[in-house]
Amino acid sequence: METIDKLSLLRQQMKKKNLQAYIIPHSDPHISEYIPDFWKIREWISGFDGSAGTLAITADSAALWTDSRYFLQAERQLNGSGIELCKLGLPETPDISSWLSMTLKKGSTIGFDGLILSKNMALTFMDCFEKKGFCCNPSIDLVSRIWEDRPELPQGMAFVHPVEFAKISVAEKLGAIRKALLVRDATGYLMCSLDEICWTFNIRGADILYNPVVLSYAYIDDDSATLFIAKDKVDADTVEWLQNEGVAVKDYSKVFKFITKLGKRDVLIVDPAKTNYAIYSQIPEKVKVVESLGLAAELKARKFPAEIEGIKSAMVQDGIALVSFLHWLDQSVGTIEVTELSIAEKLLEFRSQRHHFVSESFGSIVGYKDHGAIVHYSASPETNYPIERNGFLLIDSGAQYLNGTTDITRTIHLGSPTRDEMVDYTLVLKGMICLASAKFPVGTRGSQLDTLARMALWNHNLNYGHGTGHGVGYFLNVHEGPQQIRPENHHPIEVGMVMSDEPGLYRPGLHGIRIENLIVCADDETNGYGRFLKFNTLTLCPIDTKPIARDMLCADEIEWLNGYHAMVYDLLSPHFSGEILQWLKTKTNPI
Repeated sequence: METIDKLSLLRQQMKKKNLQAYIIPHSDPHISEYIPDFWKIREWISGFDGSAGTLAITADSAALWTDSRYFLQAERQLNGSGIELCKLGLPETPDISSWLSMTLKKGSTIGFDGLILSKNMALTFMDCFEKKGFCCNPSIDLVSRIWEDRPELPQGMAFVHPVEFAKISVAEKLGAIRKALLVRDATGYLMCSLDEICWTFNIRGADILYNPVVLSYAYIDDDSATLFIAKDKVDADTVEWLQNEGVAVKDYSKVFKFITKLGKRDVLIVDPAKTNYAIYSQIPEKVKVVESLGLAAELKARKFPAEIEGIKSAMVQDGIALVSFLHWLDQSVGTIEVTELSIAEKLLEFRSQRHHFVSESFGSIVGYKDHGAIVHYSASPETNYPIERNGFLLIDSGAQYLNGTTDITRTIHLGSPTRDEMVDYTLVLKGMICLASAKFPVGTRGSQLDTLARMALWNHNLNYGHGTGHGVGYFLNVHEGPQQIRPENHHPIEVGMVMSDEPGLYRPGLHGIRIENLIVCADDETNGYGRFLKFNTLTLCPIDTKPIARDMLCADEIEWLNGYHAMVYDLLSPHFSGEILQWLKTKTNPI
């Protein structure tokens, strides 16, 4: 069925329900970034499959809002669909309420499904729409009526993440959450975010591709903990293990009724950005609600020392796979047929041979030449470039190990780089090094650190549209919060936070360059001027030195790069011998 036909069916349902507009976000009941196929409603309707974007539909028009990572992809996928692309962040782009006000009459009714919108987003929409003179229906699902071949909800089983790999017991995590409840004078904590639930209860699953999570809700108070999960997703052994950890297990759907039974003495912690509007609406008015960042989100963002050690072990395994792959690539291009798709397959093959490997942490982005300028490019049989001995090749990939999650980007030049290419590459490298080597006082925010990675590019009137760094989970989501290194994020960077460091530069029609390592915040020094923090680099993989314009690097930058490569060689060389060891030695030689 074509997009135009799906829009027609949806508009028929809108007419039956007396709706003049309908909003479809990319979301699920747990406000996940990546979602099960069952909830990919916006993708099914529009044909756009990016991980961020909201669709608005009226009787005779439709528009989709997405950010700069997806501008090129959205233009291609929406072509001929009748859906207008609205580019977020550009001054000429109207917001959804303004766009609707240009289309609808006052008094029109706008609908959306509150089960897949956060409380914050739902109220934002309702407030904006009502100020424009519109009415709202926040509890209406139209798509279930027209999506005949809709995928089923995920059927996979939950499994225990053994403390051998989890490092921190359920009892310790529950104790920390209960301590936080006491500090806030609260009696209970409602959890809807899947990664927070899985981290807290040391369980994992496979309900979302690449993210080892399982569909569930949870509630914790001062003396009990309840996990709401479909009964056919936990076997008897898992239920018994959870019960021994002090966790009661109830059916997934029972959470709504459970919430309605809270009383006037309850003080409930809720994260309004991670709790869907439908369940939030079930909280009785007599209950005092304290809106804050999820308690588990705060705890898991600051990795425990044992978790950091686990991540370092996973990085060694990932580094072995990456060096093996890059050596294969070096030997293969120009000798055998290599394509964007075969590179992704080969990289997965090398990783799957490593200890404690579970899966990729996202679909590998392999962009050759101008495809590298598409920030979230995904190769297909129709777009699959053959790889030759010239130009830039960008590879952004990651893996899930039982003891950590990885995310790395390397941009490699396969021929003889031009001076212009070297300048572009070196500017990106300078930004990555500047952030990695930063020292800063306690309380410094991600928005402040973001400028460090951009300054070299700004000095040449260049920039990139995505954030510089995102938090990374512990055998969990490759993107986690609350910390980010980007202009809009003002959360302080704290000891134990693991983040990416990934500036880039994209020239449409030519090439894309991104260099990414994972870094962890650590203590540096406390003196009369305060407590200072720094970053330690976790990722272990050579950075291509061929495209570097050495004259553009200062002594400190050269020292950092040589020191990084010395660390990579010291930690990875014991795992190699012969030709590949010599290759690694060459790739990590000082410049």
